[in-house]
Amino acid sequence: MNTLIKRLSIVVLLVFFVAIHVYAEPSINDIISDMPQDKVEAFLSGDTVEMYSLNGEYVPSIAMDGSMGKSKAKNDYEKEGVFTLGLATFVKYPDSWECMSFDEKKLEIINTFLSISTIKGITYISHSAGDKPKVLFSDAYTLVDKDSKKEAYDVKFSYAPSSYKYQVAAYLKDSVFGGNKYLIDYDISESEIFMTITNYTDLKFLFFKAVSKGELNMCVDAVMTKEGIAIFALATVYSQESSINTPVGSIHLPSAFMKRITSLKNWFIQEINN
Repeated sequence: MNTLIKRLSIVVLLVFFVAIHVYAEPSINDIISDMPQDKVEAFLSGDTVEMYSLNGEYVPSIAMDGSMGKSKAKNDYEKEGVFTLGLATFVKYPDSWECMSFDEKKLEIINTFLSISTIKGITYISHSAGDKPKVLFSDAYTLVDKDSKKEAYDVKFSYAPSSYKYQVAAYLKDSVFGGNKYLIDYDISESEIFMTITNYTDLKFLFFKAVSKGELNMCVDAVMTKEGIAIFALATVYSQESSINTPVGSIHLPSAFMKRITSLKNWFIQEINN
């Protein structure tokens, strides 16, 4: 009798864990209810949809329902003296992941986001250079800590936690803003990995301050679904000025940061397919 009860208990536990696993992988169509209908088809086909708050567009509408990306987009959109811009796209899991478990896929996503050194050499399309690719970050590496200049190895997880928060400091050498330190926060939940990059030093353009320390957030949000990965990227600038004008040049900040979150999105997709 005791043996039978034990067996039944095991079956109940297995059913419970299977139920959790199913919940961890929503269908993509169930988490895009706020996305404008004219954007949905492009999004599902793998195209990138973009929105700018300065154009009167509601950036949170292209983030995934119930996600950390959507929550941050809503909070930032409603702040005074802030402008936001975002993009969203959908990618199927790589063919090489076909036999992977949910946790194995999740671990690949986490470690991709943690591989800061692979950001080195990522490009953007320069319209001023005739729509040719140009290097955005000529150097990138993890730092020992935020107050150090010493390079460290990229962090690598050995398993995928169901819930976890983690922070690293990094150095990124930008083609426009030069070399700067950033704090990179990772917030991991059951089916979502949310990365936020915040400048730890002032960003300067031609020796002129463009963005003060802590006033730029660039986020990349990956939500795992049954069909693939829903990606939302967001840039938030705590400034009422959309352009920086100097005696020797100018820069349009919304365009500059859309290039950066686009490049980060492309980097992530490229890395998971390597």
